[in-house]
Amino acid sequence: MATTLEFDQAKLDEVLTTAENVFLENGIPEDFTPQVSDRTGIAQESLSSLYPEPLDLPVAMLNREFTRMYQGILANIERDPRGGLLSRMYTYVFTEVYERPVARTLYMIDRTALHDLMVHQHAKNYVPSGDIQIELVETLRSAGMVRPEIEPELVSSAITVISGGLALTAPHENLGEIVDSLMGMVGSAFDSDAEDTTPGKKAFFAWATSLDTAVRGPSQF
Repeated sequence: MATTLEFDQAKLDEVLTTAENVFLENGIPEDFTPQVSDRTGIAQESLSSLYPEPLDLPVAMLNREFTRMYQGILANIERDPRGGLLSRMYTYVFTEVYERPVARTLYMIDRTALHDLMVHQHAKNYVPSGDIQIELVETLRSAGMVRPEIEPELVSSAITVISGGLALTAPHENLGEIVDSLMGMVGSAFDSDAEDTTPGKKAFFAWATSLDTAVRGPSQF
């Protein structure tokens, strides 16, 4: 087993991909890093030189996954002529999240384990809070993407309930059809009739970028 490690990108990707497989099979057991060590043939001492704390490695794996997830969401929104509307945004958000095994597993793990991950000093904001959703809806309403009479708190609550229901019933063989149906109802209730949705796309980009780059400590949870 190798006792030293050149941390080039290819090797890092191998480590994080192996960590992803361990996570999908076992969540985050106490021997998470030893399992990754055994599967990659890289000594624990070498992994610990890069990931010294127990949660450093799973957090690094999740950070990579969520960066990829938001990149996929943003690309789909940008391609969609109606992508700046709330219902179209969350069509891609929900589809991307619940089609990705890592994200789905994260939302189904023990709440204490999820809390420990979220307050890690290097963790990105894996689970957008109600306050963040309200802020996005307010921005979209100001940009003309959400009907002006709609209360952002109502929209945020509806999105939260839908998200929770999808998490509890995942996985879905017909996820796309389910999400399209749910977001059709959301669109009827909340979307404006804006012709140009570019302002909404810009608002979502700013929101997603803030989530993707956020580094939060325990005092901020």
